[in-house]
Amino acid sequence: MDRSTEGLSNEARGTWELLLEFDARRGRLRQSLRDTLRSAVQEGRLTAGTVLPASRRLAAGLGVSRGVASDAYEQLISEGYLEVRPRSAPVVAAVAAPTPPAPRPTPPRWRFDFTATTPDVALFPRRGWLRAVQRALASAPDEALDYGDHRGRVELRAALSAYLARVRGVRVDPGHKVITQGFTQALDLLCHVLAAAGRSTMAVESPSHPGLWATIRQSGLTLAGCPVDEHGLRTGRLPALGADAVVVAPAHQFPTGAVLAPARRTALIEWATRTRGLVVEDDYDAEFRYDRTPVGAVQGLDPRRVAHVGTTSKTFAPGLRLGWISAPAELADDLRARKSAADSGSPAIDQLALADMLTSGEYERHVVHARNAYRRRRDLLLRALTARFPGLRVSGAAAGMQLLLPLPGQADDTTLAEAAAAAGIGIMALSPLHLARSPDRGLLLGFGRLQEHKIAPAVDALWSVLSEAGAAPRPGP
Repeated sequence: MDRSTEGLSNEARGTWELLLEFDARRGRLRQSLRDTLRSAVQEGRLTAGTVLPASRRLAAGLGVSRGVASDAYEQLISEGYLEVRPRSAPVVAAVAAPTPPAPRPTPPRWRFDFTATTPDVALFPRRGWLRAVQRALASAPDEALDYGDHRGRVELRAALSAYLARVRGVRVDPGHKVITQGFTQALDLLCHVLAAAGRSTMAVESPSHPGLWATIRQSGLTLAGCPVDEHGLRTGRLPALGADAVVVAPAHQFPTGAVLAPARRTALIEWATRTRGLVVEDDYDAEFRYDRTPVGAVQGLDPRRVAHVGTTSKTFAPGLRLGWISAPAELADDLRARKSAADSGSPAIDQLALADMLTSGEYERHVVHARNAYRRRRDLLLRALTARFPGLRVSGAAAGMQLLLPLPGQADDTTLAEAAAAAGIGIMALSPLHLARSPDRGLLLGFGRLQEHKIAPAVDALWSVLSEAGAAPRPGP
């Protein structure tokens, strides 16, 4: 077979027709044909080994000039999408199949949602927030939209300082406050500043939220657990841990709901003063209290040794990603530098909107509204639990958005939580929240997302799961 015959034979074996949709407008034709052919190969519509028509036949079939067709082939050959031998039609090369997008994780849709770490985001004051954002946009100076002070907008730092001094007893200069994207970033900033200063160990309450543990460990600090009882953190255990800092929730410990006793508040400050340690005060839901008077922040006892951390995650919504650190003066500059390196500052307009709601009183009005809603849910939950488990004692009911339901010591609370999940009940077990082995067993009953009309049926469903497993709680003495 001579060369001309071989070429004609290869051309005859090529694809006669291609369904290609491209933009034939003047000035767009060449690029559009290249893009269309490339996409057909990438998406697998033209599979590896497919023999394409010669440029002359492609041009005729598409109604374009041969130069346009040749140019498209040459570009794709140079990019590796096509292969060609002399006097032969182009062949689709073997290219890697596109990686399918990872499926987006979808949150479980519980029949009854006892999740203990989340508020009811449906309570978020959308209209009030929208008005505050509009006012912020209308009044913000141009420099607010530029790179600014990485501690955060001075308007918000000043508004928070005034608000926290009045309702939480926090004492801090606005210049020592850093606006963060929630509690996790606040803790991360503090951990990295401590690690950079040569500190090595941070203690946390045990039990506590495992999310704290991961943040601390990722900073390079060693994690140590300090036990908790009905009076809060057992401060007498801190010296033996050799900790340089401790994360504590004095107003409402998670998950037990304990309030740090006055003597232990004093002991905590004495430990920090004696060791030059840092207390990281997690004030995550202090606004929601029902049957007791407010408990002031530990930071007010000694601002030099306590970093007070708060957020809008429980009062407004986690998705807002607004938090703050009221920092000791000696850490303020290092925290600002770390925040600068992390993200160059939090969103300015959201900060200005929150400052507006704080100064106008709208923030506090919302807090009161949410507190009343959660109080009603708490009362209904206690009533339903009393009906199903007469004489049962629960803990943590005086504040917050969750209760702790104790279980018999032999009960496997993790297995029970899994059984509840199989029944459509979202609930957290207590034992995985301990850093070390503990005999304590229980289930956390969050009522933040449990609508009032679902509370009694939710308790009935949970009782059925526990009864079937022979793990129904016994009444207290």
